[in-house]
Amino acid sequence: MLKRDRFFVVSARDGSITPGEFAGDGLWAEDTRILSAFRVLINGVEPASIDFQADDASASFVLEGGGLHLTRTRFVESGLHERITVTNPGTATVDAVLEVEFAVDLAAMLAVRGAVPQLADPLPVPAVRTPDGARFVAPRDTVRVITFPEGLNHVLRLGPNEEFTLRVDVVPDNGEPVVDFVAGMHEAQDIFARWAVECMSVWTDNPALNQLLEQAIADIRMLCNRYDTGIYPTSGLPWYAVPFGRDTLISSILLLHVNPDIARGVLRYLAKHQGRRVDPQSGEQPGKILHEVRTGEVVDRGLWPHILYGTVDATPLFMCALTETERWTRDHQFADEMLPAAEAALDWCRSYGDPDGDGYLEQSGAGARNQGWKDSDDSLTNVDGTDAVRPAALCEAQSYLYRGLVGMAKHRPALKVHAATLKRRFNRDFWMPEEKYLAQALDGSKHQVRAVTSNPGHCLWMRIVEPSRAEHVVKGLVSRELFSGWGIRTLSKRAVNYDPCSYHNGSVWPFDTALAIAGMRHYGFDAESERTARALIEASIDFPMHRPPEVFCGDDREPDGTPREYWNTCTPQLWSAAAMFACISSILGLEADPRRKTLRVNPIATRLWNRIELTGLHFAGGRIDLTVEGTEVTFA
Repeated sequence: MLKRDRFFVVSARDGSITPGEFAGDGLWAEDTRILSAFRVLINGVEPASIDFQADDASASFVLEGGGLHLTRTRFVESGLHERITVTNPGTATVDAVLEVEFAVDLAAMLAVRGAVPQLADPLPVPAVRTPDGARFVAPRDTVRVITFPEGLNHVLRLGPNEEFTLRVDVVPDNGEPVVDFVAGMHEAQDIFARWAVECMSVWTDNPALNQLLEQAIADIRMLCNRYDTGIYPTSGLPWYAVPFGRDTLISSILLLHVNPDIARGVLRYLAKHQGRRVDPQSGEQPGKILHEVRTGEVVDRGLWPHILYGTVDATPLFMCALTETERWTRDHQFADEMLPAAEAALDWCRSYGDPDGDGYLEQSGAGARNQGWKDSDDSLTNVDGTDAVRPAALCEAQSYLYRGLVGMAKHRPALKVHAATLKRRFNRDFWMPEEKYLAQALDGSKHQVRAVTSNPGHCLWMRIVEPSRAEHVVKGLVSRELFSGWGIRTLSKRAVNYDPCSYHNGSVWPFDTALAIAGMRHYGFDAESERTARALIEASIDFPMHRPPEVFCGDDREPDGTPREYWNTCTPQLWSAAAMFACISSILGLEADPRRKTLRVNPIATRLWNRIELTGLHFAGGRIDLTVEGTEVTFA
């Protein structure tokens, strides 16, 4: 997978694009697939894959066929750009026919995912041959395939060590000039080099961990789009390469010390698109923060809102992200700029977000049946497996509201009382005395949804749990019931609907586990925090390219075993990459102290490294370098 701003490409490891093998294959312009097939043939046969290499900016595929050696080098910049080099490695002259085949279907991403069945069977767009390639013309879009030398078929006669090069560009037919291949490749590579300098870097004496963190930094940049409001990371490839609210707000908080420009771009974008009116179809309400942004045919035909607001937690998370950004960066000017949007978010939480006026946030509006982060239809059930009565007040949504109130109290001191009241009522109403654990939610009848889940880990992260009860919550999170040995399961393995390879009922989500790790560390449970962080990092190192996926299966860890992949996960994935830095921060005990204007570093010993160096850590508008040897801290 390669991505540059709003264009990305998904292919097999030989470079071919064949959606019949993987539904997400293709070249995508935001939510529209502008290239649905791309094959290279030698004498009518696809050459065999020998090797491939991919970095953050480009990919190179090595193939053999017909006695010839092929190298396909590719990058993305407002389309797909590829250089196909055919070489004769032998001692005799070789005659061959090189062909390139293309298809365009302009499929909608939501249709490919099955969310919009009306568009599930897109028709191929007919090709019109042109002197330099082909043009695919449809009412909404036109796509150009440009080749140099011109033509889709080339008869080759190559002597020993001779080569032939074909350049292919696939771009929207919008009149924009096509990028020069060499210059475009260099620019694509330079973006990641500049990004690495702008971000905090981490080096340890554990090479595998270094590779994991380097990949995470690159993945975060790959996922970013640029808007007039700044950078905005999309959530994950291939299914969620669009702006999301909740995911990106949580990730921006976790990455404040890595690069606070992410939070600034996210908050500005979300403020610009904050709800202004009441629209039942999209779930828009005054002050509400969006859930997702979609484009293309599903929007043009009225089958899906351009902006969907169907989430209960993005709005309080906006307040959390803004106040945490001010706390960490000391950028008061930015906070003042965003304060009207935060005030509108607060008003939403106290009105539309609390329709019955009981002080708790409850889901409302359009979209998924469950509007918290576990937004699959079966993720909120009673212990007997029956569906919980709606509307429901999710435990983690109340914790986001609490933390948002605490942060906003700096600007509105009266909110301290509101926050304290919410914390007291929450610890009373959500506490399950027999289980000594927090309920997942209160249902529409104000009864506890007594499922034992990972959600209370978010409550620790947001500090709403009373200290006297935090120990019990931590014990539950690291018990064999929830802790798999690789991470924290979304649902207890004792539940009747437990399935380790379900989306939300027994799987492990790296970001979800990382929030619990941060919460455990805050409450002083150092050993539990380090053990869980180490397990999650070890799991992430085991995945291909050292990339933690969106979600993986919650099976028990076995000696010499590896975590099992979820069948349809996103990778790279934003908040999974951010989770790696949350684990590092928790082990190091990094915390901003705004009153003293100091950075607190309180490391605990870990088997993940003996020595760790942080370079360019962002804090209070400056950059800090520090080294930790064991638990001894040295500032450069």
